[in-house]
Amino acid sequence: MGIIREKFQEISDEFNQIAKGHISFFEAILPIFLFLFLNHIWGLRSAAVISFLTGMAFTLTDILRRRRKLYSLGGLVLLGMAILAVIRSGKAGSVLLPSIGSNGIISIICILSLVARKPMVAWTSYFARHYPLAWYWHPAVRPAYTEVTIVWALFFGIRALLQFSVAGSENIVFVSLFSLISGWPSTLMLLVISYLYGIWRLRVLGGPGVDEFRRGDPPPWKGQKRGF
Repeated sequence: MGIIREKFQEISDEFNQIAKGHISFFEAILPIFLFLFLNHIWGLRSAAVISFLTGMAFTLTDILRRRRKLYSLGGLVLLGMAILAVIRSGKAGSVLLPSIGSNGIISIICILSLVARKPMVAWTSYFARHYPLAWYWHPAVRPAYTEVTIVWALFFGIRALLQFSVAGSENIVFVSLFSLISGWPSTLMLLVISYLYGIWRLRVLGGPGVDEFRRGDPPPWKGQKRGF
């Protein structure tokens, strides 16, 4: 139990560090759920206005708190696109169209990064943690990021296909539940699996840890203990 608790705390600390200042789970799902359910009760126009105003309020709050504005503005743009898609089609499932596009793009970028031998997960880690970029391309480090990027390409590609299959649905309850399950919960699971596998794989590969790489320590290395 002690090891499990320690690993859970490690994952929690890592995600708190990376996600600090990003749009929260509550902020991400509330506007779209308001739109779907209020559309059923009060009609399309009222639901769209209330949902978009809610998203705008979250965005303004983030800006005033000096959190990362790009994430908040991006979330507001996607919300607006989702509302417009439903208004144009009249189908609740159309709310998934912006997400289908973004998931498809991420999957394609993952594949292209693999072809270029510069795996995307390495770049996401670099921008979040600011480790030396050359460390990610070390022959005993890059395979871990390559393998996790393959998983990401499959995950986002499959999620886009599943969302596309639901996009024509007019069942608001079904679309709402699917949006919830296929959104942040599944993404969080992906990130946890990526982290646990990545740290394990780095240990198996036997490459240098970030600090050892910075100091130019010769092998054998202790390796990267935490922070993928």
